[in-house]
Amino acid sequence: MKKVARLFLVLILLLATGFVRVSAEEALPPRLQKLADEAYHYYSSRGTDNFFEAVQKVKDATEFSEYQETYYRACAYEAIYMFEYVDRQKGVALSHAIYHHAKEDKSNVGMYFATFTLGTIREQSGNYGLAEKSFLQALELKKKYLPDESAAPCYLGLCEVALHRKDYEAVKEYARLALDEPKAIPMNQITAWSYKCLARYNEGDSLGFEEAYKERAQLMSEHGGQGGLFGELINVYLAKNRKQWQVALQRTDKLIHQQNRCSQKASIYEHMGDLKQALYWQKQARQVIDSIQSSEARLQMNEFDAELTLTYAENDIKEQQLAKEHLMLASGAAIAAIIITFLGFIAVRRKKHMKTLQGVNSKLQAAYDQLEETTKAKERIESELRIAREIQKRMLPHVFPRRRDVDLYAMMTPAKEVGGDLYAYALIDDMLYFCVGDVSGKGVPAALFMAEVTRMFRTLVDGKLTPGTIATRLNHALAEDNEQGMFVTMFIGLINLKTGHMEYCNAGHNPPLLDGEYMKMESNAPIGLWSEVEFEGEEVDDMHGKTLFVYTDGISEAENVNKEQFGDERLQALLKQDLGDARQTSETIHKAVADFVGDAEPSDDLTKMCIIMK
Repeated sequence: MKKVARLFLVLILLLATGFVRVSAEEALPPRLQKLADEAYHYYSSRGTDNFFEAVQKVKDATEFSEYQETYYRACAYEAIYMFEYVDRQKGVALSHAIYHHAKEDKSNVGMYFATFTLGTIREQSGNYGLAEKSFLQALELKKKYLPDESAAPCYLGLCEVALHRKDYEAVKEYARLALDEPKAIPMNQITAWSYKCLARYNEGDSLGFEEAYKERAQLMSEHGGQGGLFGELINVYLAKNRKQWQVALQRTDKLIHQQNRCSQKASIYEHMGDLKQALYWQKQARQVIDSIQSSEARLQMNEFDAELTLTYAENDIKEQQLAKEHLMLASGAAIAAIIITFLGFIAVRRKKHMKTLQGVNSKLQAAYDQLEETTKAKERIESELRIAREIQKRMLPHVFPRRRDVDLYAMMTPAKEVGGDLYAYALIDDMLYFCVGDVSGKGVPAALFMAEVTRMFRTLVDGKLTPGTIATRLNHALAEDNEQGMFVTMFIGLINLKTGHMEYCNAGHNPPLLDGEYMKMESNAPIGLWSEVEFEGEEVDDMHGKTLFVYTDGISEAENVNKEQFGDERLQALLKQDLGDARQTSETIHKAVADFVGDAEPSDDLTKMCIIMK
């Protein structure tokens, strides 16, 4: 398996949260339990209208009752279902409603479910790094405020992130932690064993897969045999693990999601050696992939199609030539008395073969023409992206202040032609405004969003506002009509260069390091998700003699060829040393990350800003 379709995680995580049970609450009354069971049923069967009607009944019955956990769990169900299956913008709006409601009620239970929901939405959007952070934040909220709540759903979310990264040891470890949860419901346990099955299959551990499948099957037998959609996917892998390819093909027809069904068929036909069928189903899978793709990805698929067409055409020519040679050898070995009899037959066959070869040559020429057209399109796109990259570079400051009281330097290296990271600063009298941000996603959409954020930041700075107010106004503007659900994490700061006093606001961003120590602060929400969020500012009394290093997660999450991350500890160890001035510090960190990554493909933009107060 290359990866598990994101669609499956949605159902599994929601089932894993235990919608039909309570943990810290007492057992639900029979009437309320019936409503919860009904919502669970419609979610599983994807009966959209019935589901929303049923979940609304659960919310109405619990919103102002003592069953707050059930209420917020129902809200989480609703938001994630809406985001994945109906309308992404409305799904984000519903997730905002959970956060807003929890904040008004000062509900730690609500904040847990709001954070968990955000993590799930991030995972569905492919923002695995941010999803991981949300799930870890949800775990902290659970440990602090909800000791009776099961942590299994968060561990299962982390399983999916690790599975996407092909970190199978981490998948197994998070699955173990989910199983060790004392209040993990049967669905939690079944899902955890499902992830163990997938990890072991991908590791090529056939016996380990069978052992994990046996444990999972035992749990399903004990608890009614409900494995859900994930269960059928695991059954496909069971047949693949046993090399029962025809059985595996039959089981794929039971998979509801078309993309997953097509990709599984492609994989099975590839194992069977039927490459034409594998190619057909691979094309079908690509047709149902999310239409929001980068031009680079579309170009790569076109090139792949052209290469395959070319390969098939060349193989057809070779087969025809081989057939012709066999025929000539057979004719040469014939008895001399019947050579004349077969001359006419050979001529006819040869004419037929030549006609076939002409057809194949036409296909081959068409393939070459398509490849040439694709190459030209690629060159044109690359040229446009180079121009876009230069424009983006010019948007970022390249001249930095080096005064007696402050030294500042920043740099950004995009993972692709254009990036979604940003930094900016403005020096107004003795007031230094600065920011570092990381836009969700990559490529051109992220770059456009980055440009808008940078422009708005510079405009708001001219108003001499506080960092918290800047974050709030940025959020209100960017969240409006945000159909794609894009957002940006930001650290915004303001230093009075005379007094050394610093005000700052951290909007869902990585905590910076102050003199080599990670700052403890309010994380707030990212900017652009929920329009009504009021961001809170914090402060440091005196920055004189201190070094502030602000960065994006592309630094700490940079991976080498062994999929090992650079990590927070390596970064901190470097910054505990005296690396020189702001520029030398930034360049030293950049080189350390580049040396660590080596020949591995960069996975994210790398941005860092260093400020040294004197």
